[in-house]
Amino acid sequence: MRWHIALGTLFVLILVAVFGYIAVGEQTRMQSFTDAYDARQIETGAALFETHCRTCHGPQGKGIIGVAPAINAADMFNGERLAAAGFSGTLTDYLEGTISAGRPIPSAGTSYPQRMPTWSQEFGGPLRKDQVNSLVAFIENWQDRALAEGGEATAPAPAGEPIGTDIAVNLPPGDAARGEQLAQSAQGGCSACHELAAVGPAWAASGDVPGIATRAGERIQEADYTGSATTAQQYLIESIVLPNAFVEPGYQPSIMPQDFGQRLTAQQVADLIAYMDTKP
Repeated sequence: MRWHIALGTLFVLILVAVFGYIAVGEQTRMQSFTDAYDARQIETGAALFETHCRTCHGPQGKGIIGVAPAINAADMFNGERLAAAGFSGTLTDYLEGTISAGRPIPSAGTSYPQRMPTWSQEFGGPLRKDQVNSLVAFIENWQDRALAEGGEATAPAPAGEPIGTDIAVNLPPGDAARGEQLAQSAQGGCSACHELAAVGPAWAASGDVPGIATRAGERIQEADYTGSATTAQQYLIESIVLPNAFVEPGYQPSIMPQDFGQRLTAQQVADLIAYMDTKP
């Protein structure tokens, strides 16, 4: 009879040892599972950001001046931006709410005239809740880097005298490669609205519509033109430094930043025009 007791005791001890071994490794296994899930969610968020957010918030969320603010910035993660907005919840709540419901009116007191659209299906947008959560995870993934770098997208001081608003100014020779780089940068931000999304008139030709280089000369000859340019170059300068002088039909005034005359030099404007001249 005693051997039955001994065998039962041994069996129980073996079971305890097995379950103990499993329990010890379970935490590591679950953490591995969680890490893999988080990585997939961030990867999904990155793809969604590239498709839906990059055109306004810029590559890697660094912002585009006059279009949308940087979200890959220290003040987003250190509490300053939430405090300025009077928001007392968590950053996750703030991001989820802003992405889901958007902003029905332009941000007051800023240089961002466009409204943030609603993205969640709950508010009439195109994204499911899990997709919104993936975007939040991707943005929060920037935290350590943003806090280390600090700062936000701001307009650097022009390297020279600002061009001002005289559209008859004599421009130096422009460089199309530099113009393309400026158009795609946070300082210029032109590509976000004129090349990546239909926020402003497209620069490239499309179907029967010629590119900006051709349209510039044609526009000043049309009866509905309200600006004061007499040459194609003046039209392009005017469109940069006095964008409300003539607004293309179908687009709203004041969407284009109004302060490029104070933010860009004559050389930078010449470079931008040289790049636009590659879009016949």
